[in-house]
Amino acid sequence: EPHNKYSTKQWYQRRVRGKEEERQRIANLPDPTVPEGHVVMDTREKDETLTVLIKSKERLVAQLQNMPLRNDTLRLHNTRNELESKLSEIDDAIKIFSRPRVFIKQE
Repeated sequence: EPHNKYSTKQWYQRRVRGKEEERQRIANLPDPTVPEGHVVMDTREKDETLTVLIKSKERLVAQLQNMPLRNDTLRLHNTRNELESKLSEIDDAIKIFSRPRVFIKQE
């Protein structure tokens, strides 16, 4: 209901401005689902990272498949262990970047 000292137009403009300010205040509040000190990774960047990880995994799997089945030398044994370790790390990273939202710690 308009106040006596304002015209209906002025009252309406103040009301609209107040609602817009409230919308902006809410939009600028920190997202409660994001852990403190973190930001949500951009979807495009997350997808690009996931693509790179998947390609790296494919290369490592190919390297492992091309290795001889017998590990009769220490060098072959160490190389296989190193590749399997890298593959495990990449699998863990793929699990993380496959999530709908990825959080990055701010520096």
